[in-house]
Amino acid sequence: MVFDELRKLAEGQDVKPLPVDEDLPGMGQFYCMHCDRYFASEDVRNEHFQSKRHKKRVKQMNGPAPHTQLDAELAAGMGKPDNGPKLMSM
Repeated sequence: MVFDELRKLAEGQDVKPLPVDEDLPGMGQFYCMHCDRYFASEDVRNEHFQSKRHKKRVKQMNGPAPHTQLDAELAAGMGKPDNGPKLMSM
């Protein structure tokens, strides 16, 4: 889900504004999607963007797409059977 949201963000599509939530730091308005963290203010969030941990996470998220359920099933041998090439019937 996060991968899809990051792809939308990279393509420049509109992202919904964050809802106000009193239980989260900064009323839930200062969010880092890559790290899945909320911050108390915009200054703290901007400082986080410069951190090594955030940069490493961004690099990891911009890599290849995560595996899907189909990939897992194929790796476990649960995919479509491969019966080999079809032979000409007589």
